[in-house]
Amino acid sequence: MVTQQTNLPARFAVARPVADEIEIHADDAGTVALFFALGTQWHRHPFSGHRTGIDYSAIRPTAELIDVALSPATLPALQEMEHAAIAVFAEAAR
Repeated sequence: MVTQQTNLPARFAVARPVADEIEIHADDAGTVALFFALGTQWHRHPFSGHRTGIDYSAIRPTAELIDVALSPATLPALQEMEHAAIAVFAEAAR
């Protein structure tokens, strides 16, 4: 298996023994880069300010700007990361 290492913010590596490192398979590197590039494109709840989900209209232009090819597998992968991130954000807000 080919893997590529990248450093991610510690809040996304909670269950890892080394908080600042995770392994990302080469096939997933573009989608993960896209997810982090979308970091400022979250919808927020108007009263609490909590993140409620990524603004999906920003996916295509962001992918084009960072030169990540979109495929049918991109959206489900982004949604999986989005749901995991929302769970982490909710836990941190407690």
